[in-house]
Amino acid sequence: MKNLDKISNSKLFAGIDLEHLPHMLSCAGAEQKDFKSGETALFAGEKPSRIGVILTGYVHILRECPDGSNVLIKVLAQGEILAYALNCLSVTESPNTIVAKTATTILFFDFSRILGICPIACAHKQRLVENMLSYTASKNIELQNRLEIVSLKSVRKKILVYLSTLPKDDDNYITAPLNRQEMADFLCVERSALSHELSKMKKDNLIDYTKNHFLLKT
Repeated sequence: MKNLDKISNSKLFAGIDLEHLPHMLSCAGAEQKDFKSGETALFAGEKPSRIGVILTGYVHILRECPDGSNVLIKVLAQGEILAYALNCLSVTESPNTIVAKTATTILFFDFSRILGICPIACAHKQRLVENMLSYTASKNIELQNRLEIVSLKSVRKKILVYLSTLPKDDDNYITAPLNRQEMADFLCVERSALSHELSKMKKDNLIDYTKNHFLLKT
């Protein structure tokens, strides 16, 4: 199977011996699928039958509003896990749409089959469960952070707190995974208000930025 190094480095399979992965994934019916930028990996209303691990690229999780527009729920990048909660809860219709935002490769498989298929898988069952619990806990913390951000009344505070949660590059810059419209949707503000506030923050020497590359000066 391709991309075994990326699979073994993913959050779900961390700590699992590389030599055992091919057999485990084969028994679980694992399949790698490539998506073009803008292509949909899962439609809202579709039954999520498999868990996915993003091997390359990143995706957007979207929720459709009553007026037909889409709201950005979250961004998932390489190593992240897709549809794990929907599968664990046996949800029959996905409430969200998953769209590839770049050329993306996703590994799909049946997680329940991995946990009870054979002695090789069983030897690593505890680690898989621990990895999934750890991942779920980290996602809960991210959700709490998101709720805290959107509950802030000041657009400036929303921007500062959001940027502070993103990892920094070697040059201390932050590369936001969202364009202006996506960032506005994520922060629950109007795009014009976001752009206006970013410009003011730059003039106030709080931040510097070029497109989606930001430098916090506070």
